[in-house]
Amino acid sequence: MATKDNNGSVYVFNVFSETLTLSTNGVTVKDGDIPGWFADATPKYRPNAVAVPRVLNASDGPGKFFNGTNRLTIQWADGLFGASVAIDGAAFPLIQDLLLFIDRNKWQLVNEYGVEKDTGQVIGAAALGELAGGLVKA
Repeated sequence: MATKDNNGSVYVFNVFSETLTLSTNGVTVKDGDIPGWFADATPKYRPNAVAVPRVLNASDGPGKFFNGTNRLTIQWADGLFGASVAIDGAAFPLIQDLLLFIDRNKWQLVNEYGVEKDTGQVIGAAALGELAGGLVKA
């Protein structure tokens, strides 16, 4: 079993031009803001990232990624978005680093060898409200 000293991280990449503020499981991650693309660099279109620690249990998960379904709140200057990212501890040992690429419509979870392992939707807050309203009416 991994200790907190040798747990892996999820490297979260902002694949968008605006600064992203990231919260995992209800708490803003330690480094909080992930800048958008480099405006004054070559090449210009390369994503910035922050490392977010991995933990075993949901009770240790606010502001971190745990084994299970992680709820993300993503805020760009023009709106609030959400996503759910599941991390299977049997498939991804706690000591393994993962990469999470977030863009406007989807996220991609990639292992440390560059292989895409999962993908899902990034949903705007307005769409979430419409979806919830439709479920209540149904």
